[in-house]
Amino acid sequence: MLAYEELKGSTGQKIRFRPPRYDARKMFPGMAPRVRVRSTAYRLHDISLGGLAVLSKSSGDDIPEIGETVPLSIQQSGLPIFESSARVCRAENTVFGSKIAFNFVDRYVEFDKLLTRNTQAQIAARSPAFAGQEASQLVPVEYRAFCADVLRLLRSYRMVLESNSAVASEMRRGLDQIEAFETCEPRIIQQWRTLWRTGNELTLPLINDRDAREATKEFTELVLTPELRKGAIWDRSYAKPLGYPGDFEIMNQVYDWERLGGDAYEMLMHRVGLEVAECIRTRMEVVRTHIADIVRERGHERPARIASLGSGPAREIEAYLSSHVSSGNRAEFSLIDQEEAALLYAHEKTYPYVIGADGRIRVQGYNLSFTDVLRGTEGLAGLPPQDLVYSVGLLDYLTDHRAKALVKRLYDLLLPGGLLIIGNMNECPLSNYWPMEYIADWSLQYRDDACMIAWADGLAGAKAWTETERTGRVRMLFVRKS
Repeated sequence: MLAYEELKGSTGQKIRFRPPRYDARKMFPGMAPRVRVRSTAYRLHDISLGGLAVLSKSSGDDIPEIGETVPLSIQQSGLPIFESSARVCRAENTVFGSKIAFNFVDRYVEFDKLLTRNTQAQIAARSPAFAGQEASQLVPVEYRAFCADVLRLLRSYRMVLESNSAVASEMRRGLDQIEAFETCEPRIIQQWRTLWRTGNELTLPLINDRDAREATKEFTELVLTPELRKGAIWDRSYAKPLGYPGDFEIMNQVYDWERLGGDAYEMLMHRVGLEVAECIRTRMEVVRTHIADIVRERGHERPARIASLGSGPAREIEAYLSSHVSSGNRAEFSLIDQEEAALLYAHEKTYPYVIGADGRIRVQGYNLSFTDVLRGTEGLAGLPPQDLVYSVGLLDYLTDHRAKALVKRLYDLLLPGGLLIIGNMNECPLSNYWPMEYIADWSLQYRDDACMIAWADGLAGAKAWTETERTGRVRMLFVRKS
């Protein structure tokens, strides 16, 4: 037990007490409410006694000005659970969208009542009387039927696996979960790809209809997302525990391609998610090949200089070093990422190769905000000219205007003869649009050849072309400096 004189308060900025802010994903684990401000519905990010923060993923949103007072409504399944006038106190633009903070003007949050009303709204949304609600009517009838088909497929596998596991348990035997998974895997993947293509066909026409798109997404998150979240990759993609989509742990799940799950059905749901995310691994393989080419061509008299923006776990560098560290060539890798844990992971995985290379290999991490990099305020200017610069998972989140500006900034880093590689999700019939946007709430920009080639317009001495990786779902822009 401590004496009173041993009790310590806070120090520094923490001296000023502030009510705690609660993460919306943790407070509302089933489905986070939306926040409607004027005509726009935002994703709730966090909430406190006297305010909240929302995320805007569209540059076309009607974002209020700082200092403006607006009517605000927190809605669950289209039903209001809290309403107040609110003042915009802060707005911050990030790579993943705008974050807007509000202070309530005439009310405060009573959390017990908020949680009760959230529960009531979710229950009401499942009742027959809710069928006439306006938001519900915006979901196309054919899409509702489609979701029923997807759910029926998934649960048919679940029922077979669970019933046979129960029988085996009654007989004091255990169903071989790995063998059961391997039996189901090829068939469910074939069926899933057919449904996936249909999902794209039904949702692509909704891209420019914001109200219908949001209502259909909310319907999907209510009907399909909980089932698929039994798979580890779907669960992390939807929950976004680091606060943004596509974190380095998700990348590692794709690269490792392991059977994650406590039973065969959870493994199957994870495997279905891996099928969607396979293009993350195949785009990495493209980059790894070009790393090998650049180091072989330029790493003799001096180190080949290679920079990765949005490096994540940098598995392509680990893979390259594992097979080429003894080649005798020299290389310096600069890894730029806003997540310190990703850089730590990359450092730990590459360090054994660096130590064993007798000074020929260097790996340096730069923990920089992507927003600061886009603004040009810090980071890239400190790098020496590079032989290869690549960013294969960042520009998917940017508008064309910002993407073009970033391509120029990265191109300016290149030495003569250097190569820039940019990856972006491709527009194609089996694109990742439906599963990522509607099931995982993971919003990206999908682009074609002409759009990406246009990013290189005006770059002096540039030769630009695009290719797709093996799945065809990621388009790679290559820009060579003459």
